[in-house]
Amino acid sequence: MNKEEYFLKLYNELDEYLRLHHFNNHSSYTSYVKKIFYIKNHKLNPIIENNYNFDLLKKAGEIRNIIAHNNDVIVPSDGFIEAFEKLVKEITKPKMVYQIMTKASDLQTKSIDDSIADAIKLIKKRGYSSIPILKKDKIIGMFTEKSIFDYLTISGNSHIDTSMSLETIISAIDLDNKPRQYFKFIPKDLNVYDAYEIFSEDFKGKRELVLLLVTNSGNFSEKILGIVALRDLKSELYK
Repeated sequence: MNKEEYFLKLYNELDEYLRLHHFNNHSSYTSYVKKIFYIKNHKLNPIIENNYNFDLLKKAGEIRNIIAHNNDVIVPSDGFIEAFEKLVKEITKPKMVYQIMTKASDLQTKSIDDSIADAIKLIKKRGYSSIPILKKDKIIGMFTEKSIFDYLTISGNSHIDTSMSLETIISAIDLDNKPRQYFKFIPKDLNVYDAYEIFSEDFKGKRELVLLLVTNSGNFSEKILGIVALRDLKSELYK
């Protein structure tokens, strides 16, 4: 397979992927260029939104048209094919969340029996925005910078004793009952595009999605394998 043939193989692989995943495999003809412009303008793929990547994809379209009409005019350089190949792989074979998550074994956690002061101290020391709260090795809540305010709002109290256990404020840190923030369970084999889309959908609502909690199949009753924050997805998709 020569360079032109390999380039066309990559191009066709990308074009088919875009048609299947962004145009519902519609039978009507939509040109490659129209596809990438539509995807970029509608913010459907963070990788394609990147201006450098978009320019490279446009150039690939131009090269393809020249090769298709006159094979003797242009031969893609090794450097261009390498860059295009890498981009096609990133778009068509996205990573799964288990590949970018912070593993459960690496998480800093607190027990439901620990004090509120202990959780606050850990947040300040580590600079975290949230800490998983465990009961018998199972996650039952998340303590965040806003948990105390949430508890005061829910309880109607005007003050709080930080020496009390975290169980005292379970109404504010429970995964199901937080008034303004929430956490969503996702399966480990969810790809990073779909995980990012969950955060994107959240932006339209009134509540704040803090973290994605990864389990084997996305069920609450399963063991936590890790967590994924929005910054993790941005680091992967906007690199």
